[in-house]
Amino acid sequence: MEKFNFYQDRKVTCWERTHFDVKAESYEEAVALVKSWQGEDVLCFEDDENIIITNGETLYDTSESLSVEENGGQPTIEVFANNGEDIINNKPDNTEQI
Repeated sequence: MEKFNFYQDRKVTCWERTHFDVKAESYEEAVALVKSWQGEDVLCFEDDENIIITNGETLYDTSESLSVEENGGQPTIEVFANNGEDIINNKPDNTEQI
């Protein structure tokens, strides 16, 4: 009997943690600066002078499956042959199973 190779891609959500330093006259000033970003990504404010990214990590233990609905109707699980050929995905209307 032959053996055939496939792979599955699965879209998930998970948190990333970014460590950074803020140069300021006081802790309170640094906190005020961070709050002024109003929840925007620190990567938008990094300038290597006053806002310095020091480390980053992906928090794999926070990984959660993403539904097709949460992904704008696009598949979140896709199966391919080892040569990249599309086999099937998890879209509910996937009547044309490739």
